[in-house]
Amino acid sequence: MPEPKTYRKHFDEDIERAQQMLNLADRYEADDGDTQIFRDVRYAGVAMAVGAMDAYFCDAYVDCLATSLKHYVRGQYPGELPSVYANRELPAGVALDTSRQHRPLWALRMVARRIMERENMLSSSRVKDEFNGILPTSHKLWVGIIDALIDLGKRRFTGVTPADLRGKKGKDREQLTKKATKCFLDRLTNTIQWRHDWAHNCGRPKLRVDHFTKLQAKARLSEIRDFVEIFDDHLENYRVVR
Repeated sequence: MPEPKTYRKHFDEDIERAQQMLNLADRYEADDGDTQIFRDVRYAGVAMAVGAMDAYFCDAYVDCLATSLKHYVRGQYPGELPSVYANRELPAGVALDTSRQHRPLWALRMVARRIMERENMLSSSRVKDEFNGILPTSHKLWVGIIDALIDLGKRRFTGVTPADLRGKKGKDREQLTKKATKCFLDRLTNTIQWRHDWAHNCGRPKLRVDHFTKLQAKARLSEIRDFVEIFDDHLENYRVVR
Protein backbone atom coordinates (compact mmCIF):
# COMPACT_ATOMS: atom_id res chain seq x y z
CA MET A 1 0.00 0.00 0.00
CA PRO A 2 1.50 3.39 -1.00
CA GLU A 3 2.60 5.84 1.68
CA PRO A 4 -0.14 8.43 2.38
CA LYS A 5 0.53 11.92 1.05
CA THR A 6 1.56 14.60 3.53
CA TYR A 7 -1.84 16.31 3.42
CA ARG A 8 -3.55 13.04 4.41
CA LYS A 9 -1.09 12.53 7.28
CA HIS A 10 -1.74 16.06 8.49
CA PHE A 11 -5.50 15.52 8.32
CA ASP A 12 -5.25 12.31 10.33
CA GLU A 13 -3.23 14.14 12.97
CA ASP A 14 -5.54 17.16 13.06
CA ILE A 15 -8.80 15.20 13.22
CA GLU A 16 -7.36 13.17 16.08
CA ARG A 17 -6.58 16.40 17.95
CA ALA A 18 -10.19 17.47 17.39
CA GLN A 19 -11.37 14.10 18.72
CA GLN A 20 -9.25 14.55 21.84
CA MET A 21 -11.00 17.88 22.50
CA LEU A 22 -14.37 16.12 22.44
CA ASN A 23 -13.01 13.42 24.73
CA LEU A 24 -11.66 16.05 27.12
CA ALA A 25 -15.02 17.83 27.27
CA ASP A 26 -16.83 14.55 27.97
CA ARG A 27 -14.42 13.52 30.73
CA TYR A 28 -14.52 16.77 32.68
CA GLU A 29 -18.19 17.36 32.07
CA ALA A 30 -18.92 14.01 33.68
CA ASP A 31 -17.10 15.17 36.83
CA ASP A 32 -18.21 18.81 37.04
CA GLY A 33 -21.55 18.92 35.27
CA ASP A 34 -22.80 20.43 32.03
CA THR A 35 -21.07 23.82 32.15
CA GLN A 36 -20.47 26.30 29.34
CA ILE A 37 -16.70 25.92 29.32
CA PHE A 38 -16.92 22.21 28.51
CA ARG A 39 -19.55 22.82 25.86
CA ASP A 40 -17.21 25.40 24.32
CA VAL A 41 -14.36 22.88 24.28
CA ARG A 42 -16.68 20.47 22.48
CA TYR A 43 -17.74 23.11 19.95
CA ALA A 44 -14.09 24.04 19.44
CA GLY A 45 -13.40 20.40 18.64
CA VAL A 46 -16.06 20.36 15.93
CA ALA A 47 -14.77 23.67 14.56
CA MET A 48 -11.26 22.22 14.49
CA ALA A 49 -12.55 19.19 12.57
CA VAL A 50 -13.98 21.53 9.94
CA GLY A 51 -10.63 23.35 9.85
CA ALA A 52 -8.82 20.03 9.40
CA MET A 53 -11.06 19.25 6.44
CA ASP A 54 -10.44 22.66 4.88
CA ALA A 55 -6.68 22.35 5.35
CA TYR A 56 -6.76 18.90 3.77
CA PHE A 57 -8.64 20.06 0.67
CA CYS A 58 -6.47 23.16 0.27
CA ASP A 59 -3.25 21.15 0.47
CA ALA A 60 -4.58 18.37 -1.75
CA TYR A 61 -5.63 20.96 -4.34
CA VAL A 62 -2.17 22.52 -4.30
CA ASP A 63 -0.70 19.10 -4.99
CA CYS A 64 -3.19 18.34 -7.79
CA LEU A 65 -2.74 21.71 -9.49
CA ALA A 66 1.06 21.71 -9.21
CA THR A 67 1.31 18.10 -10.39
CA SER A 68 -0.97 18.79 -13.35
CA LEU A 69 1.02 21.88 -14.38
CA LYS A 70 4.35 20.04 -14.06
CA HIS A 71 3.15 17.13 -16.20
CA TYR A 72 1.77 19.56 -18.78
CA VAL A 73 5.04 21.53 -18.97
CA ARG A 74 6.92 18.27 -19.47
CA GLY A 75 4.50 17.18 -22.21
CA GLN A 76 3.39 14.25 -20.06
CA TYR A 77 -0.20 15.26 -19.32
CA PRO A 78 -2.70 12.80 -20.86
CA GLY A 79 -4.68 15.04 -23.21
CA GLU A 80 -5.63 18.68 -22.84
CA LEU A 81 -5.05 20.48 -19.56
CA PRO A 82 -8.49 20.68 -17.84
CA SER A 83 -10.09 24.11 -18.19
CA VAL A 84 -10.40 24.48 -14.41
CA TYR A 85 -6.58 24.47 -14.30
CA ALA A 86 -5.85 26.07 -17.68
CA ASN A 87 -8.00 29.11 -16.84
CA ARG A 88 -6.57 29.59 -13.34
CA GLU A 89 -5.06 33.03 -12.78
CA LEU A 90 -1.52 32.49 -11.53
CA PRO A 91 0.68 34.92 -9.54
CA ALA A 92 3.27 35.82 -12.18
CA GLY A 93 5.75 37.17 -9.64
CA VAL A 94 6.09 33.78 -8.02
CA ALA A 95 6.26 31.90 -11.32
CA LEU A 96 8.96 34.21 -12.72
CA ASP A 97 11.04 34.54 -9.55
CA THR A 98 14.64 34.28 -10.79
CA SER A 99 15.76 32.74 -7.51
CA ARG A 100 13.98 29.57 -8.56
CA GLN A 101 15.37 29.30 -12.07
CA HIS A 102 17.48 26.30 -11.04
CA ARG A 103 14.25 24.53 -10.00
CA PRO A 104 11.58 25.80 -12.43
CA LEU A 105 9.15 22.96 -11.69
CA TRP A 106 9.30 23.73 -7.96
CA ALA A 107 8.16 27.25 -8.83
CA LEU A 108 4.91 25.74 -10.13
CA ARG A 109 4.23 24.26 -6.71
CA MET A 110 4.94 27.62 -5.10
CA VAL A 111 2.48 29.21 -7.52
CA ALA A 112 -0.20 26.70 -6.55
CA ARG A 113 0.52 27.23 -2.85
CA ARG A 114 0.32 31.01 -3.16
CA ILE A 115 -3.13 30.71 -4.76
CA MET A 116 -4.50 28.97 -1.68
CA GLU A 117 -2.94 31.25 0.93
CA ARG A 118 -6.02 33.48 1.06
CA GLU A 119 -8.66 31.01 -0.07
CA ASN A 120 -10.49 28.07 1.46
CA MET A 121 -12.30 24.94 0.37
CA LEU A 122 -15.31 25.23 2.69
CA SER A 123 -17.74 24.82 -0.19
CA SER A 124 -18.80 21.45 -1.56
CA SER A 125 -19.38 22.93 -5.02
CA ARG A 126 -15.84 24.26 -5.10
CA VAL A 127 -14.38 20.93 -4.01
CA LYS A 128 -16.28 19.27 -6.85
CA ASP A 129 -15.17 21.82 -9.46
CA GLU A 130 -11.51 21.94 -8.46
CA PHE A 131 -10.92 18.22 -8.07
CA ASN A 132 -12.94 16.96 -11.01
CA GLY A 133 -10.21 18.43 -13.19
CA ILE A 134 -7.80 15.68 -12.16
CA LEU A 135 -10.33 12.82 -12.09
CA PRO A 136 -11.29 10.78 -15.16
CA THR A 137 -14.82 11.00 -16.55
CA SER A 138 -15.92 7.70 -15.03
CA HIS A 139 -14.86 8.74 -11.52
CA LYS A 140 -16.04 12.34 -11.19
CA LEU A 141 -17.57 13.72 -8.00
CA TRP A 142 -19.91 13.01 -6.44
CA VAL A 143 -20.91 9.87 -8.29
CA GLY A 144 -17.47 8.43 -7.69
CA ILE A 145 -17.79 8.32 -3.89
CA ILE A 146 -21.48 8.28 -3.02
CA ASP A 147 -21.70 4.46 -2.89
CA ALA A 148 -18.85 4.35 -0.38
CA LEU A 149 -20.57 7.00 1.75
CA ILE A 150 -23.85 5.06 1.67
CA ASP A 151 -21.97 1.92 2.71
CA LEU A 152 -21.18 3.63 6.02
CA GLY A 153 -24.78 2.95 6.98
CA LYS A 154 -25.28 6.39 8.55
CA ARG A 155 -28.82 7.41 7.65
CA ARG A 156 -28.53 10.91 9.14
CA PHE A 157 -25.47 11.51 6.96
CA THR A 158 -26.69 10.18 3.62
CA GLY A 159 -30.41 9.58 4.12
CA VAL A 160 -29.97 6.21 2.43
CA THR A 161 -28.46 2.96 3.72
CA PRO A 162 -27.26 -0.18 1.94
CA ALA A 163 -30.53 -1.87 2.92
CA ASP A 164 -32.47 0.78 0.98
CA LEU A 165 -30.45 0.03 -2.16
CA ARG A 166 -30.84 -3.73 -1.93
CA GLY A 167 -32.54 -5.00 -5.07
CA LYS A 168 -32.84 -1.52 -6.60
CA LYS A 169 -31.76 -1.05 -10.20
CA GLY A 170 -31.95 1.53 -12.95
CA LYS A 171 -33.92 4.68 -12.22
CA ASP A 172 -34.98 3.53 -8.75
CA ARG A 173 -31.35 3.15 -7.69
CA GLU A 174 -30.37 6.40 -9.41
CA GLN A 175 -33.04 8.31 -7.50
CA LEU A 176 -31.80 6.93 -4.20
CA THR A 177 -28.18 7.82 -4.93
CA LYS A 178 -29.26 11.34 -5.90
CA LYS A 179 -31.16 11.58 -2.61
CA ALA A 180 -28.07 10.38 -0.72
CA THR A 181 -25.85 12.90 -2.50
CA LYS A 182 -28.16 15.80 -1.65
CA CYS A 183 -28.47 14.65 1.96
CA PHE A 184 -24.74 14.34 2.55
CA LEU A 185 -24.00 17.70 0.89
CA ASP A 186 -26.74 19.42 2.92
CA ARG A 187 -25.42 17.84 6.11
CA LEU A 188 -21.85 18.89 5.33
CA THR A 189 -22.98 22.43 4.50
CA ASN A 190 -24.89 22.60 7.78
CA THR A 191 -21.80 21.56 9.76
CA ILE A 192 -19.65 24.13 7.95
CA GLN A 193 -22.22 26.88 8.54
CA TRP A 194 -22.41 25.94 12.21
CA ARG A 195 -18.63 26.32 12.38
CA HIS A 196 -18.89 29.81 10.86
CA ASP A 197 -21.60 30.82 13.31
CA TRP A 198 -19.64 29.57 16.29
CA ALA A 199 -16.19 30.80 15.22
CA HIS A 200 -17.20 34.25 13.99
CA ASN A 201 -20.12 35.07 16.30
CA CYS A 202 -19.46 32.96 19.41
CA GLY A 203 -22.63 31.04 18.60
CA ARG A 204 -24.79 34.16 18.89
CA PRO A 205 -25.95 35.08 15.36
CA LYS A 206 -29.60 36.12 14.91
CA LEU A 207 -30.36 32.86 13.15
CA ARG A 208 -27.91 30.42 14.65
CA VAL A 209 -27.46 26.75 14.06
CA ASP A 210 -28.52 24.83 17.17
CA HIS A 211 -25.81 23.77 19.59
CA PHE A 212 -24.62 20.19 19.39
CA THR A 213 -25.12 17.62 22.11
CA LYS A 214 -22.33 15.18 22.94
CA LEU A 215 -23.62 12.59 20.48
CA GLN A 216 -24.30 15.17 17.76
CA ALA A 217 -20.78 16.60 18.05
CA LYS A 218 -19.27 13.11 17.82
CA ALA A 219 -21.44 12.33 14.80
CA ARG A 220 -20.38 15.49 12.94
CA LEU A 221 -16.70 14.85 13.58
CA SER A 222 -17.08 11.23 12.51
CA GLU A 223 -18.81 12.30 9.30
CA ILE A 224 -15.98 14.69 8.44
CA ARG A 225 -13.42 11.97 9.10
CA ASP A 226 -15.31 9.45 6.97
CA PHE A 227 -15.84 11.91 4.13
CA VAL A 228 -12.20 12.96 3.88
CA GLU A 229 -10.90 9.40 4.17
CA ILE A 230 -13.23 8.16 1.42
CA PHE A 231 -12.47 11.18 -0.76
CA ASP A 232 -8.72 10.77 -0.29
CA ASP A 233 -8.80 7.07 -1.17
CA HIS A 234 -10.80 7.91 -4.29
CA LEU A 235 -8.48 10.72 -5.31
CA GLU A 236 -5.32 8.67 -4.90
CA ASN A 237 -6.79 5.68 -6.71
CA TYR A 238 -8.08 7.54 -9.76
CA ARG A 239 -6.27 10.86 -10.27
CA VAL A 240 -4.89 10.99 -13.83
CA VAL A 241 -1.45 12.30 -12.79
CA ARG A 242 0.42 11.90 -9.51
